[in-house]
Order: sequence, then C-alpha cells, then structure tokens
Amino acid sequence: MIKMIPSIAARMTLRARLLSLLLLMVVLAFTPACVTNQGGSTANRSASPASLAVLLGMSGVRQELQITPVQAGLLDSLQSDYKSQAKTTMAIGEADQDAALRADWDIRSLRKQYNARCLAVLTPDQQQRLMELQRQMLGGSVLSSPSEQQLLGLSAQQQQQLTALSSSSQAQATAINAQAKAGQLSDFRKGIELNRIQQQTSSQMTAILTPEQKKQWKILSGQKSGMPEIHDPNAGSASVFEGY
Repeated sequence: MIKMIPSIAARMTLRARLLSLLLLMVVLAFTPACVTNQGGSTANRSASPASLAVLLGMSGVRQELQITPVQAGLLDSLQSDYKSQAKTTMAIGEADQDAALRADWDIRSLRKQYNARCLAVLTPDQQQRLMELQRQMLGGSVLSSPSEQQLLGLSAQQQQQLTALSSSSQAQATAINAQAKAGQLSDFRKGIELNRIQQQTSSQMTAILTPEQKKQWKILSGQKSGMPEIHDPNAGSASVFEGY
C-alpha cells in the first residue's frame, strides 16, 4: 500500500519516480531464441527485452524473489557494471545516426550478456518467478519478443501486426526523446509521454491475442496461478530499459 503524502510536491516527486520506471519501454530490441519449455530456457530468458540487472535492483522484486544477502551483493555489482557500460555506450550513440545504430546493437549485446550473468545468480524457481514479474511489469509490450510469440503460438499475421505496432511506438518514442534533448520537453513531461505511448502500445498488442492466447498469457504472468502482482513505487531505478 502507498501511504498518503500530504505535500503536493512530494506527490509529484513520487509520481515522477513511478513514471520513470516505464521510460523507454516502447523502444524495445529483441533477440530471437528457441523455446524449450513454458518458461523458456536460461539462454532464452537472457534475451529479455528488459535489463534484468536493473529489474533485480528493485526492492519489491528482491522481496518477492526472497533474494539472499549473498545474491544481493552479486546483483548489486552486476547492476553497477551494467549501468556504467550502458551509459557510456548510449553517450557514444548520440554522435550521429550511424553511431546510434551501432550503440543499439552494442546495448542489446551488453544486455544479453548481463542478463545471463544475473540469471546465473538465481535459483531455477527464482528465475521462473522473475519471468512472471517481468511480464506483469512490461504488459503487452513484451509480446514483441519472438520468444514470447513462440510461447503463445502466434500466427504469422499476428507477428506482423506486432512488428508494425513496435515500429510505430519506437518512432513515437524517438520523436519524444528528440524533443526532450532539444529542450522542448521537461524530463517530467517526457516521462508522461513515454508512459502514454507504452500504455497504448501494450493495450494494442494485447488486443491482437485470441481469447485462448490471453488465457495462456495470464498463466505465463502468474496471474492464473494466484501469484501476486509486483508493485514497487519506491524503486530508485530510472528504468528497466536503457534510460540512465
């Protein structure tokens, strides 16, 4: 439960922190992978669209997974290294369009590498629950992932529709980021706009699923098995994607 905050400024600060968790959620880059079971193999999970190093830094996620002190220390180190390298890569990518393309590729490779290292710290049960939490937090946006599409048995037409929605949302997010960089949008307004795009895209992607696929989606996110949804309003992370 979130306690009532009497100060308007404090409420706005909390809202900004909540919105920051969704920054760049529409700018997704996925790597295809083979699926071996319902939750996917460790290799498949490392191709997550989100940074698991950042996701595992959130207090609510750690509490839900019952992360031990030893695991916490290892994950803190991995998150620090990942953020440092991601920040440097992103800065290089601001030079021009070619640099941005190279940086995007480097970020995806870096994310996959650190995702695998983070997963290696977790037990199999913790890994499974983490995937459920990730689906809850990303919502329908994660359906752009080829591995998620394979899990749900999406048709070629559904995959094409998802690709089109992903491209559209990425273009919108790129425009918002450009406006913010040019000083035309505040960071707070940027967060609001990116959150709006993410929510819209998530709803549109979920709508593509058939009723049976939607039922399966609930099972994969743990909702049908009675697992609680994750809420972490006090998370200090800027984003589970590359938004540092």
